[in-house]
Amino acid sequence: MAGAFEVNFTFDETQPFVEGYEPKERYTAEATEVVLVLESSPRRIVLQHVLLIPQDDGPALPLKHWRQDWVFEDTELLEFQGKNVWRHRQLSQDEVACAWSQSVYQVDDGPRYEGIGRFAYKDGIATWTSEETWRPLPRREYTKRDDYDVLIAVNRHVITDDGWRHEQANRKWVIGDSRALVEERGLNTYRRTQLDDEQVAHDYMKANGAFWREVRGEWAARLSSSAVVEVKDKVDGTARYLKLFTSVEKLSEERRRTQRRRISAILAEYVVPMPTDGGSL
Repeated sequence: MAGAFEVNFTFDETQPFVEGYEPKERYTAEATEVVLVLESSPRRIVLQHVLLIPQDDGPALPLKHWRQDWVFEDTELLEFQGKNVWRHRQLSQDEVACAWSQSVYQVDDGPRYEGIGRFAYKDGIATWTSEETWRPLPRREYTKRDDYDVLIAVNRHVITDDGWRHEQANRKWVIGDSRALVEERGLNTYRRTQLDDEQVAHDYMKANGAFWREVRGEWAARLSSSAVVEVKDKVDGTARYLKLFTSVEKLSEERRRTQRRRISAILAEYVVPMPTDGGSL
């Protein structure tokens, strides 16, 4: 999954489950991404996606995009519950035997979703399929829709000769009504390519990698501080990712201790431990 890719995103709403609901138009998008290996060991692989935005008058502009962590026989998952709430779930060794978890993180390294599954190898094709996974509304919809609360997904990653494809079987779930609004099928294809501008992605992470490493460390500390946490998208009208991204240049040159303290202060506004004995959402 590492390297340079031309990416195509396609999402189709197929089967409505609510009378009178009209499926939305197909969503499509294209992008160019470089996927960098931040960590690699037999039991843990961390991949950072960097989006390359074409410029008319020079090299592409690198933008830190999403991240995916793969952990072998992971016994603790952080799962979305709806309404900005996340809960840790413990798994037994038997449940995770020979399985890999995939944790997906947003552009600011905040949680997006996490699921566990196993690879299957058939006819020379490697495919990883997750269990059913809850996640917040995708960025393509969360500023445009409020008619559902959770995307419930089964994810499949299929390794291909020229890259990989990510297949999604999604249901858009309404928590208050305890029902699905509509079914959606997603297909994201990653085709390996040669890019003249690939080096700008490496240069960006080389220049800012220390900052984002501290951000990842602080996120891990905050998310593990309680069995249940609230992760806010905005505080006083300011989006979390904007606050972190506007801090990159300002904090990248500071000493590590000062840098971590300031990152901690930012995330303390957005990540709140919650009581674990409350009722269901």
